[in-house]
Amino acid sequence: MRFLILLITALLVRFTPLRRGMRPDLAVSWASYCARLAERRPGWRALVCLLLPLLPLELAFWMLADVAYGFFVLTLGVLVLLFGLGGNELLHAFGRRFEQAWARGDQAAAALIAENDLGLQASDDQTLLMQVRGRLLREALSGYFVPVLWFLLLGPLGALGYRLLRLFVDRLASDEQSYAGSLVHAMEWLPARLLAASFALVGHFDQVLAALRGVWSDWDQSVEPLLVRAADAALTGEASAEKNQTILAPTRALLVRAMLAWAVPVALLALLG
Repeated sequence: MRFLILLITALLVRFTPLRRGMRPDLAVSWASYCARLAERRPGWRALVCLLLPLLPLELAFWMLADVAYGFFVLTLGVLVLLFGLGGNELLHAFGRRFEQAWARGDQAAAALIAENDLGLQASDDQTLLMQVRGRLLREALSGYFVPVLWFLLLGPLGALGYRLLRLFVDRLASDEQSYAGSLVHAMEWLPARLLAASFALVGHFDQVLAALRGVWSDWDQSVEPLLVRAADAALTGEASAEKNQTILAPTRALLVRAMLAWAVPVALLALLG
């Protein structure tokens, strides 16, 4: 059932307007409300409020389990997973304006776009480019890989619960993220390592392993520097070949190959039952 839910959702976000996300996006609205609540009552209460909608959804899955041969469970599962994934245009739309300015050789415009659109600033062009690539990797992790892994482990509510936490943390001040921030870090720790391992499989294996030596199992290592190191190692010798095209194209291609590396074992597990 989970594989069928994932397959239908993937087809919907690939070939329908749902690739831009659900409208209205109730997950964003609820996370914003809970973030405002956390400003007045900081602590675990806002976190409990954030995850409260998962309880009636779990009851709905349980009650509909044997109704109409699981059709309603399938429908509800697809709907919940769509909210858990959000939009699916990341690989195509992220940083396009930045890339266009960079391709024109207008680094000043590219820096301004990065600051306005992505909130990134750097003292030199190469540092800015590294930051933009790191943000793309970070957004791909939180937008695709983490929700999919927790969907496979916990079902649609796992994907939705993670997205609610991610949206909630993004709306909090840094000194108010203790509880939710720790949960998000815990939920991203394993998927980030699996994604880095995927880069090794679809890129330069030895270089990725060497780059991650000493940080692979570090609990305190944040995911963005880890993924940047792994991607840089996996793309050794490829970035220069794409220099005359779009500056983020090699990173996008690496992420697509990593998605395929994830899709194969998921399909095999579904076939094996």
